[in-house]
Amino acid sequence: MFNRKDVSDFTTDKTKRDLATLSHNVGVKVDLSQVFNWNVKEIFSYLTAEYSSDLNAVNQVVLWDKIVMRENDQVVDVPSVEPKYYFFDDSRGLIGNSNVTLTLSWNVIPNAGRLPRVQGIGSTVLNLPNTYSGSRF
Repeated sequence: MFNRKDVSDFTTDKTKRDLATLSHNVGVKVDLSQVFNWNVKEIFSYLTAEYSSDLNAVNQVVLWDKIVMRENDQVVDVPSVEPKYYFFDDSRGLIGNSNVTLTLSWNVIPNAGRLPRVQGIGSTVLNLPNTYSGSRF
């Protein structure tokens, strides 16, 4: 379920932009314990929304993230998405967009060596409504 509002972006100019809120039951549960070995200090996991718009061929927005430590529970459970960060488009690329893809990825933070990026298998495609919400969020 998406709500979108037409808001002014005061950080650049007074042009109206799209701002979306998301409440979606993703039901993602990933056991990262198999990734941990002697050289893994922590894992930085994050959920991105990727879409195309008239202004940009590729847009990627991080909606949620979590650091998984070796000492903590190593299961990332995302039953529903309540973004930690704004889903803000730099134009009007969200209204009626039918290709917003949610993907869970993670970076392995090693004790020594390179930083690999791993993308989860599978994704969820969402269709955004063609109208703006009149409610505040």
